[in-house]
Order: sequence, then structure tokens, then C-alpha cells
Amino acid sequence: MNYNGSSGKRWYVVGLGAAINLVVFAMAMSAMPVLFSEIADELGLTIVQVGTVWGASSVAGIFSILVAGSLADRFGARRVLTVFCLMAGVFGASRGLSDSFVTLAITSLLFGLASEAVPVIVIKNTSMWFHDRGLGTAQGIVTTCVGGGMMLGSMISATVLSPLLGGWQYVMFLYGGISVLMGIAFFLTVPDPAHAEPTDGVRAPRQALAQVMHIKGVWLVAIAMMGFAGCNKGVIGYLPLYLRKIGWSAAAADGALAALNAAGTAAAIPLTLLSDKLGLRKALVLPGLIITIIGVGLLSTVTGPAVWILAILAGVSRDMIWAMASTVIVETDGIGPVYAGTAVGIVHAFTRMGYTFSPPAGNSLVLVNDGLPFVFWAGLSVMALVLYGFVKETGRGRQAVPATAG
Repeated sequence: MNYNGSSGKRWYVVGLGAAINLVVFAMAMSAMPVLFSEIADELGLTIVQVGTVWGASSVAGIFSILVAGSLADRFGARRVLTVFCLMAGVFGASRGLSDSFVTLAITSLLFGLASEAVPVIVIKNTSMWFHDRGLGTAQGIVTTCVGGGMMLGSMISATVLSPLLGGWQYVMFLYGGISVLMGIAFFLTVPDPAHAEPTDGVRAPRQALAQVMHIKGVWLVAIAMMGFAGCNKGVIGYLPLYLRKIGWSAAAADGALAALNAAGTAAAIPLTLLSDKLGLRKALVLPGLIITIIGVGLLSTVTGPAVWILAILAGVSRDMIWAMASTVIVETDGIGPVYAGTAVGIVHAFTRMGYTFSPPAGNSLVLVNDGLPFVFWAGLSVMALVLYGFVKETGRGRQAVPATAG
């Protein structure tokens, strides 16, 4: 089934969805790690409290992602995405009003309630406009802008925007205001897909969950991505603090994180194009996970210029793996574009579990050794690698690949 309108309209929809991923989710989220030193100094936060705040934005997302995905299946992505963009803007800006660990944790929780659901709804919307051969590439574009936003957010939030605007609080206000405007723009300029099935034909959220939850492939990808997401969340939050602690300047530490994010952004579209050309998904994911494990694990052993190389290795496959996870779910038998919101919502809910426990658990290991958190996070990606080994290939080239378990 193909839910497309004109080519120009489809690319506009993907472009605006990608821009929303870039700002509303990625930049507004990735501003926090590079601002944590400033925030911690002003609010008197410990390293474990920093990890808790960093993970708190994902706690509410575990629930809201499931609800948002099912609502998008039932009522359409356009309406639901607009509401969550508006909420992300308001709650994201409220972080700038925090004056203690408790208030920052609460406002971060509320921000996560809205922002964490945004990529899921964008994925659902993309699956309705692109299907079959173009799906991997389209998902790669919207996912790339998550990496691009994380790169930009880490590059400019602390070193450019905070001094320019007068402090970290005003950075939060800026991202919040832009998020509100982008939500309004999406509602006013993006139509529903011309040939989409009526929303009345989609089951109520609880029934949709029941339809999706019995499919084994969804659970394998969900648990695998929980480990992979936990690895990425922990590394992103800790790397700038770690590098500052071992003597790097603020600009160099933030630059290493930007290099990690840039690597994922630059590689995502070429790799997803290759995936569509080959008709294979899993064949790219497994090597990508191995590269991630090597890059993250070895960060615990080096302190010099080699950190830049390892940071790039840690990030180069990230956005591609996210795009392939969404693509595999949509292509799984019994899912398709109709249940994409619910199924991808389950996967992303599990990733937010990884987001929630991974930063404080990894950060707490600094009491033993400053490099040990990287070993812990590399181990989470090893878990993802093992589980992905049991995921069935879903691309059109799967007939040429021997069947695997799953």
C-alpha cells in the first residue's frame, strides 16, 4: 500500500518533520549536557544528580510515547504532533525557571513527557507518505536531523547561545519558543496523506496495542534498542564532563561531543540509501553495532587526540541504526503504516527505559574509575548486538539472505 501525494509535497512533509526532530527534540534535549557545568555550578548539583536530571527527561516518555503512537494511529499524526510540539515548547521553556535540583528534575520530566514522543509521531507520519523502496531513505532523513540537532545543540548551546542570551535559562526559553512555532506551522501547512485509510478504521489504542504486542520481532527490536539507546544517552551526557575533568578545555570537550554527533549525521543518509539499494536492513545494523562497541569501550582507555577518533566511531552508526530500527518495525508482517505509531511507540518506550537508568547507573561508576562508565555503556550495546542477531531481515532483499531465528 502506498500513501503518497505529489513528490514535492512528500519531500516537504519529510523536510518539516526532520526540522521538528532537529529543534523540538534534538537541540532542545542535547543543550543540557553542554550546559550541565553551568547549571550544576548555579544550582549546586552533584554528578549523580546531573545524571538523574539527564535521565529524568526520559521517564515520562516511557508512558507518553506509547500513548502518542497509538493516538497518532487513531486520530492522525498531524493533530497529535501539533499538540506534542506545543507541549514540548512550553515544558522545555519551563526548565529555565528551575532554581534547584528538584525543580529542574520536575521540569525535565515534563519536557520529556512531550518531547520524547515527537520522533515517534514523525516516524508514523513519514511511513504514511513513503513506503516500499523509499522508506529507509525517508526514515534516514528524519533520523539524520535528530543527529544534526544533537550536533548543533552541543556545539552552540553553551559556547554561543548562553553567553549571547545571558545564561542557560534563556537558551531553554529560545528552544521552547521555536518549538511552539514549528508545531503551529506543521498543523497549518501539512495535509493528511491523500490516500490514507480513514482513522475510523484503526482500532482504539488499547486494541491496537493488543494487535502489536504479540509480534515477536517488535519485542526483539525494542529490547535491543533499549540497550543501544542507554549506551548513547549515557555517553552523550558524560563525555563532556569526563573530558573537562581530565583537563580538556570546554570548547574541546564540547567539540568531541559534536564530532560524535556529526559522524552519525553525516553517515546516516548514505547508509540508509545503501540499505534501500540492497534491500537489506539487518546487514547494516550488525556491523554498525560492532563499531559502536569498539568506539565506546575504548574511550575508557585513552585521554589524548585518539579520543576524537573513538568519538567518531562511537557515533558514526548511531542515526543509521535508529532509522533501520524504525524501518524494520514498519516492514514487519502485521504492522505496516497503519500500526506504525503503536509499534514504534513500543520500541521507543523501551529505549526511554534505557535512557532513564543508564546515565545515573553509568555515572555512579566514577566512584570506582572515571573510565568505567564507558565499559558499562559498551556492554549495553553488546546486548543489542546479540538480540539483533535474532531479528528477521525485513527488506526486499531478504529472499537472498538465509533465514535466521526470530
